[in-house]
Amino acid sequence: MDQRWFIVALATLILWGVWGVVTRVASSSLGWRETTAIAAVGNMMAAVIFILVSGASLAPRGFPWLLALAAGALGFTGALTFYIALNLNPSSIVIVSTSLYPLVTIAISVILLGETFTLRQAVGAVLAIAALILISAD
Repeated sequence: MDQRWFIVALATLILWGVWGVVTRVASSSLGWRETTAIAAVGNMMAAVIFILVSGASLAPRGFPWLLALAAGALGFTGALTFYIALNLNPSSIVIVSTSLYPLVTIAISVILLGETFTLRQAVGAVLAIAALILISAD
């Protein structure tokens, strides 16, 4: 089995971890509106560089293309609500809470895509929810 996925996943973990702290610092000074707008510009800059370097095509190609477009809109909207949440609560709680989004992905994947959900995965989900409760409780 190819193990390169782990290195890429670790890089993602580090990038998103740093992103959470940088976002908190920026939003505490700028506010959620400005942070969202400026972060969107940063996102677009990175996207343009990726498109140019990778040679990815933006030509519309049916329903999958619309799904990819929807994914971008959902990602942006999720970032927007994340920035708002950071202004309302400490980043340690907001980041832990929002990191449970895979539970939504799992539920939708099981219901709509017919993917399986094992007992071990269910126990992991329950433990993740318990961790959230312990971390966010006063």
